[in-house]
Amino acid sequence: MAEADQLAERFRANLAVLEAARGRLQAAFDAGTATAEQRKRLATVKELLAPVTVSEKDADGNVVGVQRQRQFLKVDPEGQGRAIEVLGELPKAKHVAVLVPGMGNSLDTFSGQADRGDLIKQEAGPGTAVIVWLDYRSPQGLLEAAEDDAAAEGGPQLKEFLDEVDELKAEKADVTVVAHSYGTKVAGVALELGARPPQVVMTGSPGIDKHVDEASDFVTPATTLYVERAPGDYVALSEWHGPDPATFADAIRMETNDPLARDEAVSVRWHNEYYRPTSEALRNIGRVIAGKLNEITRTNTSRAAETKLLLGASWGDAFNAAAKTASRVFDGLAALTKHHRHPSDTPSAPSGREKAPVNAGELSAGGPPSAGPDAGGPPGATPTTGAGPDTGGAPGAGPGTGSPAGAGPSAGGSRGAGSSVGERAPGWSSAEQRAGERGVVGRGVTGRGADGRGSIGGSRAAGTGRSRPSGGGRG
Repeated sequence: MAEADQLAERFRANLAVLEAARGRLQAAFDAGTATAEQRKRLATVKELLAPVTVSEKDADGNVVGVQRQRQFLKVDPEGQGRAIEVLGELPKAKHVAVLVPGMGNSLDTFSGQADRGDLIKQEAGPGTAVIVWLDYRSPQGLLEAAEDDAAAEGGPQLKEFLDEVDELKAEKADVTVVAHSYGTKVAGVALELGARPPQVVMTGSPGIDKHVDEASDFVTPATTLYVERAPGDYVALSEWHGPDPATFADAIRMETNDPLARDEAVSVRWHNEYYRPTSEALRNIGRVIAGKLNEITRTNTSRAAETKLLLGASWGDAFNAAAKTASRVFDGLAALTKHHRHPSDTPSAPSGREKAPVNAGELSAGGPPSAGPDAGGPPGATPTTGAGPDTGGAPGAGPGTGSPAGAGPSAGGSRGAGSSVGERAPGWSSAEQRAGERGVVGRGVTGRGADGRGSIGGSRAAGTGRSRPSGGGRG
């Protein structure tokens, strides 16, 4: 079977997974036994199965709308749910972007992320394919987002998927990872584990790691880091998980608002507006993906300048200091809790030895069930302090997400077992040592394969995306 046919078959097989789920859920609904969660999931599955309209050129060169089925590299309709969707013609694309969402996402919020992916695809222009990657247990709520656990699980899976993308895309196509909020922490772990995309864009990051204060700490010279922090983005300002990548001297910080457009500019403020259509924030993301690097606009504004109130006062620096204190307290409490927790109650970190090798193209499946969104409108006026991450509501609950302290090196790595925290194992890079201290160490992590509920493995093939632009999308 040709590679294009294999990928097309993979898309069809994952649609069949959704069709089977629709049948089960519809039967429960018709019998009057469906729970509220099942009724919600039924509506989600029906939406994911609905064809979408894409723009194509006909034989005369005219742009026409054509209905196509959606293209899933993976879908798991159980529990919290997971999905990986391709927007565009992946094997033919010159530019490929992989979108990594943040907290509060599930299969029920996936279409909002797909809409965000559409906006990125349209901004980057012709020859672009976007892959919306939601194949990790996105944190549900502030307490989960304040910890490292979801990133420790998701980072190795993202690294593995990026390796697969290299096999699915055209040989000369470039890859850009676009990560938002908690998704930047997931991407950071993937990069520490050896992922090497040419470009990484991070928006609204709560930090990568407490000890990462420059791009070279977690990316190689082959990867360029681009960062955006909007005025008033309380998640980025909190630096809950570590120093804000927007402050890294060796990263390229991009402008989120067009200072020359004046009243005609599309304003980008707070935490969830980076992907607004025609905004400078989205335009710069598109420029990175399309390789138009000379058109990128840059900024170096300070926290104080971005958080001015009336009479020139600013809340940014005080908020940052208070959030850092809250993060340290949270880390200490989390370390004590984990220290006294019975071993059987503690989920093990992803480990290369715990996973069975699979053929290229297979993806890991399913995660523990949960639910909850990560979106919201602009927050209220003056934020106060407290604990909490990247929701879009008023930042009175405080931003950020946290990393529990005291975790020792994982047994999942192939090197350095038994090294203590703070002591670098022989042959390890500083990034690998930090990954080991968080319990996610291990190069060349292998995948777990499908579990019967989720992805259908495969190779590569053609496919088309969709065009359903909207300003929506979650964290």
